Amino acid sequence: MDRVQYFDLNKIGNSSLGFITVAESLKNIPFDVKRVYWTYYTPQDVMRGGHAHKNLKQIIFAVSGTIEFNVEDKNGNKETFILDNPSRGIYIPKLIWRDIKFSHSAVLLCLASELYDENDYFRSYEEFVSYDTVKSSTQLVDYTKDILEKSWIWLNDPEIKRLTNTPDFTKEDQKKWFEQLETLENYYIKGVAFDGNIIGAAGLKRIDPSLKNAEYFGYIGEKQYWGQGLSKFILEEICRSAKEKYKLTTIYLNVVPDNIRAIKAYENFGFRIDSIVKDNVKMSLKL
Repeated sequence: MDRVQYFDLNKIGNSSLGFITVAESLKNIPFDVKRVYWTYYTPQDVMRGGHAHKNLKQIIFAVSGTIEFNVEDKNGNKETFILDNPSRGIYIPKLIWRDIKFSHSAVLLCLASELYDENDYFRSYEEFVSYDTVKSSTQLVDYTKDILEKSWIWLNDPEIKRLTNTPDFTKEDQKKWFEQLETLENYYIKGVAFDGNIIGAAGLKRIDPSLKNAEYFGYIGEKQYWGQGLSKFILEEICRSAKEKYKLTTIYLNVVPDNIRAIKAYENFGFRIDSIVKDNVKMSLKL
């Protein structure tokens, strides 16, 4: 659930006896509820909200009265949601700006995924719209056996195999390579994580201290993350390691000619084409 949407809970009862609605963490609520709060006696002419969250998810109900939410996501998409039924709430994921209007005597009840943390807030709209979600959500992590298993799947996907020009290899080949990885002084590899999910790998190979250069490689194995601008952050981090850890002055890479998206991304980052042959484009970057 990555967009704002209405969120309905069952109501039990009838009009002669009244109704009850139940919310349970990780059952009919899609996250572990760590905080519950409610607001009341908000003057009708007061606009509340005026903030967004970096990580917090919320489900909010108008248990009394009517509450209007005007929300905006990081892409500038705006929507209005009206809450006027105690069993119908609104789900608000992270990185959503909201302004809230209350009717007279409206009561807002919020189920929150995290404890209060002032550092999680955007109090300024300008700070919210300028926030780099890719950089904040993407990390390079240690390359583990779990990532090795994922890499077997990714690099045997026909499309990824072709675009990365990966040769055939066996499980045994992969196991032997991983077992000696810590001793390979000319090889550096990291897993790529986005929002805590492992989605790819990147690094340097053929590291040559005398020539002060190395070959860059990287791929996003989870295709739903393609085209989201992650390559810039990944390259920045690998280039930082190339300069600071290995004292390199140049990195180069090889890419198949029909991987136009990758070639354009590399050129935008500063790589220049050194040579083109039938099945390979070689590019380099001065650090």
